[in-house]
Amino acid sequence: MVTDVSVESSVQALAAATMDRFDAVHVVCNNAGVATQADAWFGPRSAWEWVLGVNLWGVIHGVRAFLPHLAAGGDGYIVNTASIAGLLPGLAPSYDASKHAVVALTEDLYTTMHQTGAPVGVSVLCPGWVRTGIMDAERNWPDHLGDVPPGGFASEIVSNHVRRAVDEGLTPASVADLVADAIGEERFWI
Repeated sequence: MVTDVSVESSVQALAAATMDRFDAVHVVCNNAGVATQADAWFGPRSAWEWVLGVNLWGVIHGVRAFLPHLAAGGDGYIVNTASIAGLLPGLAPSYDASKHAVVALTEDLYTTMHQTGAPVGVSVLCPGWVRTGIMDAERNWPDHLGDVPPGGFASEIVSNHVRRAVDEGLTPASVADLVADAIGEERFWI
């Protein structure tokens, strides 16, 4: 399971390597997102484990690994990528749940930083459709979870529509501009 100690240790090692190479870290963007075509209710539990492991635990590990360095540096910033699905669910239950959780943990992190006076800014990114490879995310399905589950009935109905919406979405570069502006303005919602 993605929440195990070996993953957290790997992320901690990445944070240490970043500090060794650059001497400091100022901005951390936790941007993790996969979606599955598997049926959320009748498909295998492994589909939920994968989506929550990447989308939620990826952000948790990133915050836990880099927050101490950001706070010690005195001028850090964390941007956690959720999705519009974190605010308006309705398409894919495991994805929506993971992105709701990212919004909630980011709100709590923001509150904690303000209450403690820690010098770390926090924003949550909730974009709509962005031109990414998310519709092909199952190419990254981990071997330890077994075979990629088959698509559910609903995925057959909406998959082509979602793929088209993604293909017509914002460019990653335009989203990056929105993030840079929000960091400069210390704006929580992006």
